[in-house]
Amino acid sequence: MSFKSLISACLIAGAAVVAGAGPAAASAATPRAELTQFVCQRALDPANRSVSVQAVTRPLTGTRKLAVKFDLLERTPAVPSAATVRADGLGVWITPTNPTLGQLPGDIWRLNKTVLNLDGPATYRFRVTFRWTGALGKVLGTAVRYTRTCTQRELRPDLLVSSITVGPVTDHPDENLYTAVIADQGATGAGPFEVLFAPGDSSAPITRTVQLLRAGESRSLSFVGPVCDGASPPTVTVDATSEVDDYNRANNTMAAVCPAATTPSPSPDQQRSSGTLH
Repeated sequence: MSFKSLISACLIAGAAVVAGAGPAAASAATPRAELTQFVCQRALDPANRSVSVQAVTRPLTGTRKLAVKFDLLERTPAVPSAATVRADGLGVWITPTNPTLGQLPGDIWRLNKTVLNLDGPATYRFRVTFRWTGALGKVLGTAVRYTRTCTQRELRPDLLVSSITVGPVTDHPDENLYTAVIADQGATGAGPFEVLFAPGDSSAPITRTVQLLRAGESRSLSFVGPVCDGASPPTVTVDATSEVDDYNRANNTMAAVCPAATTPSPSPDQQRSSGTLH
């Protein structure tokens, strides 16, 4: 995932001293580091997809400073191994705004982390590292906690041109019939949108309007144009005016593959003159 596509935010929640808490509050049975309030928000619009968690830290004996670091791990079909996401506030040590928080046994620091604008399809998981520092900067301990995974499906349409066939036009040797199959391989239907046929020569382009193409559906559209020229073949573009929030536009245009030119068989007279007829 690219750095620019993410927004990361921290919010301190309840980072305060627990009044009247004594040594019992810091007993071994009390978690020194834990993750709570994990939320995986799914949405059609990537800007509304998010994952969030709250890190809760309690001091070790002798703590002078608390610190927490959030990392977000991402797995995608293209990169199945976990990759670390780059965004503001990730991969850096964060300390309380109150520098004395953690110096009393009953202190509790709660820090919320949210990352927005998640890609899909992908799965995400927070890795949170906790650190306790004592006098003279001595590290008293560290701990690592992981959240469960947040699966983000890509819910937007994915329009594409899946094929173009080229055939003759009866009684019109200077024309071809181009039949394009368009499809939506995304999870959501799309429409209306324009399909543009560009002939490849100086002829005017032709457009067809598709009112609706459901998820998983395909449709054939035919266009009559000049004889296919391999040097400048006709092209078909689906959603030519970008009306659809199509998550993958790399497959929206396809060029026709022109049929190989056929060489006519020689006539019997030509065969005799060349000496090939016996």
